[in-house]
Amino acid sequence: MGKLMYSCEQASMLSSRAMDEPLAPLERIQLRFHLMMCTGCTSFSHQIAFLRRASQKVPEALETDEDSRADEPRSRG
Repeated sequence: MGKLMYSCEQASMLSSRAMDEPLAPLERIQLRFHLMMCTGCTSFSHQIAFLRRASQKVPEALETDEDSRADEPRSRG
């Protein structure tokens, strides 16, 4: 059996990977255990989750902006 607690480097890599794919049950448990003990990695995990949500909204905002510009009359030069 492996180590019970991940290092911060391992925890940050797993936090990042968890954004893209499901973790194995043991990885998920060990990551949660690490996050309960480490405020730095918990902050990192929250920050990457925030950045992921924000980056997903950027295309939506660009589409909305383009739609609103399409409704504006075009100036003739």
